[in-house]
Amino acid sequence: MARSDGTQPRGATRRATILDVARRASVSTATVSRALTDPERVAEPTRSRVMAAIAETGYTPNATARNLRARSTKIVLCLLPGLGHSFWNVIINAVEEVLTRAGYGVIFGDTRSDPVREAHYDRIVRAGQVDGVLLFNGRLPGADFAELDRVVPITLISNDIPSSGLPVFEVDNHAAARTMTEHLISLGHRRIAHITGPIANVETGERLNGYRDALIDAGIAVDDDLIWPGKFNFTAGVKAARTFLGLECERPTAVFAASDELAIAFIKTVKDAGLRVPEDVSVAGFDGIEYSAMYDPALTTMLQPRAEMGRLGAENLVLRMSGAQVESKGARLPCSLLIRDSVAEYAGAKAKAPATPRRVRTAAG
Repeated sequence: MARSDGTQPRGATRRATILDVARRASVSTATVSRALTDPERVAEPTRSRVMAAIAETGYTPNATARNLRARSTKIVLCLLPGLGHSFWNVIINAVEEVLTRAGYGVIFGDTRSDPVREAHYDRIVRAGQVDGVLLFNGRLPGADFAELDRVVPITLISNDIPSSGLPVFEVDNHAAARTMTEHLISLGHRRIAHITGPIANVETGERLNGYRDALIDAGIAVDDDLIWPGKFNFTAGVKAARTFLGLECERPTAVFAASDELAIAFIKTVKDAGLRVPEDVSVAGFDGIEYSAMYDPALTTMLQPRAEMGRLGAENLVLRMSGAQVESKGARLPCSLLIRDSVAEYAGAKAKAPATPRRVRTAAG
């Protein structure tokens, strides 16, 4: 491994990285990238220090870096499955801040999970019209990601694509869903329903498994009739609420929705039908979007560190676009349990005072 000053011990064979250069020159990795790809933006003394550190460490940028200035568009494509969804706004702001500061323009593409639109953006990427791609919770049709990543660097945000080999910055969905379900169980709930996201979505499966595992570990049988397939939208929450209201068997005392939008739609629908939340049914969500705190009752939810996901993902892509040999394959971040008023202890018809809002951090896997 490199010494703290960025040099290699005798006999070491590991290739020097951009981090080694940065440490040796006492600058940030972003400054090293600029010195290589946009040297006129770096002060001459700093640039000289970086060049000296490169020579001393033996760092060699890859072919992408050597050719970057000749072909660079300084444009990054951010692909999302739905620009109108409130979940993305915090992530988008963080991403744009990092990319703008690094000198890149940003194009946001809304695939709407439509194969035709996805194919359109796939052609843009393959034509080299952008320097990099941030792919948010979506796909590119039939993409060989290893091959496509050689055309332009691709980094995933909140979007684990198994076997893609791409860096991904996401939350630990399994641990977070398990934490929420355990919280409901700790309040005495045993009959707990779960409204899922889209079945084909990797995050949906992880949250569902976290819910299942928490029940099993508590000795509670998993009732598949209480798992209601949905999507991450208001309409699916209304549909789940109608399923709940139409049950002829004993209704669940708590409902854990895989998104805040699902949970809020569920609450509105059951309240319109004359039920009280949390007195008649406790409801919890997932995401921590802004208006989850303003709804009546304020929603108990799992808060995703969206700004951190966006920032880390964008910083990773900036380094990769510079040609840096980035060793990180991403990060799996912990969520926080936000305890508010939409969940109460199960005590039959006995009402419980509103919860005092508080936050509980979960561990990342």
